[in-house]
Amino acid sequence: MDTDDITLLRSTMERTVDDLPPLPDLAPLAVREGRGRRLRARIAIVTTAFGAVTAGALGLTLLPGSNPEVTLPAAVPSSPGATASASTGPSASTTYAPVTIEETPGVTPPDNPDGLPEAERERRAAHQQRVAALLDELLPPTVTEIRPVKDKVHVYRIASGGETFRMTVSVRPSDESRLKPCVDEPVRGFRCEEVTFDGNRRAHLISMAVNSQETSGSYLDFRYGDSRVLLSVDPENVSAPVTPRQLLAVAEDPRFLDQVRYADENPVETKAPPAIEGG
Repeated sequence: MDTDDITLLRSTMERTVDDLPPLPDLAPLAVREGRGRRLRARIAIVTTAFGAVTAGALGLTLLPGSNPEVTLPAAVPSSPGATASASTGPSASTTYAPVTIEETPGVTPPDNPDGLPEAERERRAAHQQRVAALLDELLPPTVTEIRPVKDKVHVYRIASGGETFRMTVSVRPSDESRLKPCVDEPVRGFRCEEVTFDGNRRAHLISMAVNSQETSGSYLDFRYGDSRVLLSVDPENVSAPVTPRQLLAVAEDPRFLDQVRYADENPVETKAPPAIEGG
């Protein structure tokens, strides 16, 4: 290989790496698997480009059907409820298939129960997809599936250890500008811890017995702008697979707070009714 061939190889490899798209902020890949996949994809692309140029420099003929043009593979999501879409653009998109929950067993809920215009339904569904992508990345690895619940913009179904759980991510307009006092009630299985994050934003981390003293749910409550923000995972036959601290880890991510800010400025839920004194 002469000097011109070496120069061509170096130039092509540098150009190939420079042309690779940046990793998208909201790529719904679980951090435990996705980053490794993206790194391996980049290595594969550079290796393929190197091989194609080397073949030309050495006077080799590519086999029929070989194509030196390489596109990024579709992202492979961690959640089995998600499907990756092939993309020839700078990024790949992932869709989290909505699931319909029967509030009454055997009774299928009506389509579009709130009578929303189609454009508004699509806007809310898009918001759910963005939140689901972040949950897929930020929740602990024991959560193996995230599915938005159809027509319930604040509700998701997650799976862990063979059980499914209801998760809420609610950003709801509210007149309540302050958190209520954080008081432990151990007899009732209610524990509350006040923390600050995002500068000096106050939040309550709550663990509460639900259904029985043996099964507890996890809750995170804080205020943002004109909205009350609630993240929660309710127990089923066993306690919630996500702790209040792990919910806080989701809320602390700047990308999640971007979604909170969007929903505060462009509400996706109706305003909460005023609290009843003494209720």
